[in-house]
Amino acid sequence: MKRYTIRKRIWITIWTASLFSAFVFLIMTFYLYDKFYIQTQEELLINRGEKLVTIYKADGFSDAFADSMTYTNELTETKVFLSSVREDTLGSGKTFLRQQDLERLQDGYAISVTRKHPTEDVDILMTAFPLVRDGELDNALILYMELSKISEPFQPIRLMITFLLVLMIVNLLIFGKQIIDTIIQPLIQMKRASQVYAQGDFSHRIPIVYDDEIGELADTLNSMAESLGLVEEQRKEFLANVSHELRTPLSYIRGYTEMLQDDTLDEQTRAQYYDIIENETNRLQRLVTDLLDLAQLERDSYPMTKEPVVYSQVLEDVLYRLEPIARAKGVTIESDLDFDLIILGDHDRLEQVIGNLLDNALRYTESGKTIHVKSFAETNYAITEIRDEGRGIPKEDVDKLTERFYRVNKSRTRKDGGTGLGLAIAKHIIERHEGSLHFSSEVGKGTTVTVGLPLLPEDTFDM
Repeated sequence: MKRYTIRKRIWITIWTASLFSAFVFLIMTFYLYDKFYIQTQEELLINRGEKLVTIYKADGFSDAFADSMTYTNELTETKVFLSSVREDTLGSGKTFLRQQDLERLQDGYAISVTRKHPTEDVDILMTAFPLVRDGELDNALILYMELSKISEPFQPIRLMITFLLVLMIVNLLIFGKQIIDTIIQPLIQMKRASQVYAQGDFSHRIPIVYDDEIGELADTLNSMAESLGLVEEQRKEFLANVSHELRTPLSYIRGYTEMLQDDTLDEQTRAQYYDIIENETNRLQRLVTDLLDLAQLERDSYPMTKEPVVYSQVLEDVLYRLEPIARAKGVTIESDLDFDLIILGDHDRLEQVIGNLLDNALRYTESGKTIHVKSFAETNYAITEIRDEGRGIPKEDVDKLTERFYRVNKSRTRKDGGTGLGLAIAKHIIERHEGSLHFSSEVGKGTTVTVGLPLLPEDTFDM
């Protein structure tokens, strides 16, 4: 099947419309000429002939009849004469009238035809009326006019129609070029841009010239390119971070395993190496587990069982588990919980989120400081605030906390924190519960984390 570009299709459409319009105009020209002007002139001939026949019927071949014929001949474009229809005296009418014309006249009918002039090379419009005397057809009244004289007044109309036709075609061509410049050129630019994007270069931008649907499409493609560029950067950064996070513990494990092969090592050093290998193995296991959890959360395949949960129980379980760690570090945890909050959620996953948030608060809160945990209801939501008195987070880093492997302190070692995926996982779990996760912080004063989860409507558990 032959492939036509949009440009060719537009030009084909324009030329088809132009030719169709020209055809319509020509048809209209002939239609107007034939159906209106010729018909009007025919009616004029018939009207003049009927008036002459009326005079003839009243006075016969009188002076009034002769004067009317003379007036018609001399003062109008119509020629009129009498012709005897007797076979022996047919006269000039013989060349104008044909046998079928004579038969209709004999029957008393008038005729109106368009034919060639019998002696001149011109087309004529002719009418003939029977003139009856003593009950018998005696003469025929013939009126005619040359069609060239009829068409002469119609020439200005034809010229005007032709001019309008040419003007319309020129306008179609001009507008066609504008349509191509307006639509095709931006589409070509978008095609080239998409080819550039396909090669992995998302820095290219399509110029936006028109404030219309084409401009909106170009703006959408530019936004898409920007998003793809950001995703590509995040992908590269994610792969680099994963490679680094996996390479480091593996290097430790390999290095210390090789050193354990040294038979001269004392038992204390050997035990120390075993501890390091175990710690790095646990860290590697946590990292892989978090990566799998995050991948499942991002594609909505993470196993999650939702059921009515007493929200305070989730908070108390986490606080109970972390209380010894806080006490050992010299950090106080104060709680103010609303025990009437019931939500629909996964107890274990919510405990994972709260545990991660409290673990972060403990990690960055110094000895002698306090962590405040509060829960309350607000507009059909269960709100949890975890406020620490730690070192705080710079404003420019707050919105990036839930990004994978993002670290506020770029020089932070692995011992200073976890896998770097905890907050990203927490964000996805909260979103799966149709909730919200918000961070606010001020350097030197601490950080507040606010978790919002929809409350379970009372009519679902009232008995």
